[in-house]
Amino acid sequence: MPVSQVAAPMPIPAPRQPLGLITTQELFASLNATLVSKSNQLVTPIHHIQENDYSVPAPPPPSPVSFRDHWPASMRR
Repeated sequence: MPVSQVAAPMPIPAPRQPLGLITTQELFASLNATLVSKSNQLVTPIHHIQENDYSVPAPPPPSPVSFRDHWPASMRR
């Protein structure tokens, strides 16, 4: 049974709001206020290196596979 309806997007008009344009002075005032509020905070976190931070890891466990059994003797030497 053929369908005679086709799905098509329906345009919805966007609500018109006045654009809130700001002046250069307002932009710089906002940027300066943001930078001043962040300048009181530490930018780089301080991390003290502890004694075991860079210790050598344990060696890996032995492999359960023996390659000696799978390679021909001529290639091993």
